[in-house]
Amino acid sequence: MASGEDLLMRTRANKINSVRSLGIEPYPYLYKKSKTAALLKSGYLEGLFQNDAHKIAGRLMSYRDHGKSAFANVQDESGEIQVYFDKISLPEIKSHLLSLLDRGDFIGAEGTMFLTKRSEPTLRVRDYDLLSKATRPLPEKWHGLQDPELKYRRRTEFLVTKPEQRENFKKRSKAISAMREFLDRQGFLEVETPLIQQIYGGASARPFKTYVNSLEEENYLSISPEIYLKRLVAGGFERVYTICKNFRNEGIDRIHNPEFTMMECYQAYADYHDMMSLTENLYAYIFDNVLGSCQFKYADPESSVGSVTINVAPPWKRISMLESAYEYSGIDAGSLSREELRKRVLEIREDEFFRKIVPREHVERWSWGELVQGIFSYYCEPKLIQPTFVIDHPKESTPLCKIHRKDSRLIERFEPFIYGWEIGNAYSELNDPVRQRSLLEEQSKNRTSDEVPSEVDEAFLRAIEIGLPPTGGLGLGIDRLAMLLTNSYSIKDVILFPMLRRAKLSENGSIN
Repeated sequence: MASGEDLLMRTRANKINSVRSLGIEPYPYLYKKSKTAALLKSGYLEGLFQNDAHKIAGRLMSYRDHGKSAFANVQDESGEIQVYFDKISLPEIKSHLLSLLDRGDFIGAEGTMFLTKRSEPTLRVRDYDLLSKATRPLPEKWHGLQDPELKYRRRTEFLVTKPEQRENFKKRSKAISAMREFLDRQGFLEVETPLIQQIYGGASARPFKTYVNSLEEENYLSISPEIYLKRLVAGGFERVYTICKNFRNEGIDRIHNPEFTMMECYQAYADYHDMMSLTENLYAYIFDNVLGSCQFKYADPESSVGSVTINVAPPWKRISMLESAYEYSGIDAGSLSREELRKRVLEIREDEFFRKIVPREHVERWSWGELVQGIFSYYCEPKLIQPTFVIDHPKESTPLCKIHRKDSRLIERFEPFIYGWEIGNAYSELNDPVRQRSLLEEQSKNRTSDEVPSEVDEAFLRAIEIGLPPTGGLGLGIDRLAMLLTNSYSIKDVILFPMLRRAKLSENGSIN
């Protein structure tokens, strides 16, 4: 038995034939509009456009027939405008065409503005054109897509019925533009790096595999642009950045998507202190441009923190990972040996720690640095609400960073945190070619059995051997930045087409 939607689609398909029988093409090639809905309404209320003829175009969102006349609402990207049809004054064929219109169709309308008795700025239509006949009905106006999954899977319908949600994506786009503007003004050059790579590197992550038919080679999707950007610095570009997609074949949750967007930049003759200054000033510039203020409210409905006013204006708090671990866990890891720290970790009573951070049976083989990181992740991260730089990480956390100037157990690395999330990563970049080769060879040799094997990147090592100047590097996540800007709970709310499980087709062919 056909569903209600199937019957509506058949009815609409039949209307296409009826439209063509009137000598009207339901899918014309173009339409020249003169005003947006928002500009026409605001301008008219300000005393402009009083007697001029105007042309608007958009999607028909409602249609109310009153016999000899009709009212409708037309939506374009700027908003909605009411239009009025006087059937008697319309060309006869266009008066008849009104009966064949449906909610969701695109029309172009020409006329003059007037104010209704309810003081609604309205376009009095003297002629109009059907621009596109929609064969599938939109979701019901007041209820829309109630299933949370469907608003991501049926993004087009969601954006049409919830036009206010488009503002989130406009803010995201504006943030990226502001980021580019800031970096360009600082003398950085935007570059592109490969997304398909023979050797993946620049981060610890499981990659996606692909295959290049012409080369008959297995390749990988990029997990990070870092290696290529540092090769460019070694090649003479002193300040470079890229805004690109990264692909990590790992978990999906409310702040992780396997395909995500990052900005990475590298500055010659700089260190991680310079990158901290760059980060806080860049964030302040973006928020001021997008929101008009460095202060904003963010609320996670599932967090005990609740709604918080966050201020990204510099300077941000700086705290070492060891200091943070001691402050929130009471464990003074900096004064303990690996064996002493391992015993303290095994004394932790929270079962959740050993579920989320490390299985109890794995503690025995963890290094001192890995134990410090585990304590920090569990006890500290959720407490870092206001912008905070967590600096001086254990050296085990990455092979691409310089050893700390004062403590050989640590490296000159920082991660910025806001509302308990890590929003970026930065180093004083390692440029000692002998040490770099040793660390990458050791990393490759020590990969566990469940990791995708990776070769040592000889092209990268060759560049470091040619010579890399002292360099500061920074990576910032665009998606989490957009979540903060738009007070969005899920990363899926700021990615137009997030990764979802493959849709299943029902018996009638609709997507579930």
